[in-house]
Amino acid sequence: MAKNFHTDNKAFMLYKDWEDIFQALDSSEEIGELVMALFAYAKRGETPKLSGGTKIAFLMMRAAIERDGIAWEEMCAQRSECGKKGGRPKKSDESGNTDEKAEQTAASADNAEEKPQGINDTAEKPKAFSQTKRFSEKAKKADKDIDIDKDKDTDIDIDKDTDKDIDKDKAIDKEKKKDAGTAKSVVRSFGTHKNIMLTSEQYNELESRCRSVGLSLESYISKLSQWLFTKGRHCTDPYRIISGWLDNDSKRKTAAKPKEKQGCDLSWYDDFAMNFDLSKFF
Repeated sequence: MAKNFHTDNKAFMLYKDWEDIFQALDSSEEIGELVMALFAYAKRGETPKLSGGTKIAFLMMRAAIERDGIAWEEMCAQRSECGKKGGRPKKSDESGNTDEKAEQTAASADNAEEKPQGINDTAEKPKAFSQTKRFSEKAKKADKDIDIDKDKDTDIDIDKDTDKDIDKDKAIDKEKKKDAGTAKSVVRSFGTHKNIMLTSEQYNELESRCRSVGLSLESYISKLSQWLFTKGRHCTDPYRIISGWLDNDSKRKTAAKPKEKQGCDLSWYDDFAMNFDLSKFF
């Protein structure tokens, strides 16, 4: 029966990167609510009703728990499959039977030599010797065939081990790709008040764009963080806000207009940012 990580796995992983997410929540009540929601999903597959920053944090953490759970189920399935195969049945000892026949033939030859010599004594000795030699050759041939079979079985076992190693390497590469994709989608908090939520991929992109035109990403983040804190609001898409500021200031910097300050105009923020759904980026 296939394993289910919600009911069969007794543990789930907590990542160190999640500390920033917990610290970004507004109160201890929200932190407690998030922790209980994680246990409910990991243990029973339940998705509690959450809102605001708690909901965003839960969606990101739920994806990591589900990824680890699927990997655990696949590992259990592989172990179960290996257990069903069992060991290879032993071959019958054909060489032992052949040797026994050869020994019986040799004993008959010895008995023939012990007969009283007579008219036919000279003819019987070569016949017994010929039969013993023939059976001995058959025994040697049987031993050689068994050795060849054993070599074939060894080659088959080596091929199976090689296939298992290849499958294991593929599984490791797959996990590495999953981890790399997850690292890009991890949300971190920035700004003076830790209220600017950006993924690692978004932050790196904005920083690269700012560096290319000689602007400071931290100044944009600090200004937006202070504005949100003063207004008592939550930003659902800070990446789009900062990206718009950066586009405007890049154009102004390129035009090289003296005495013209950077934009960072917050007046258009209310038009779209507050209702933008951040979950579609995950």
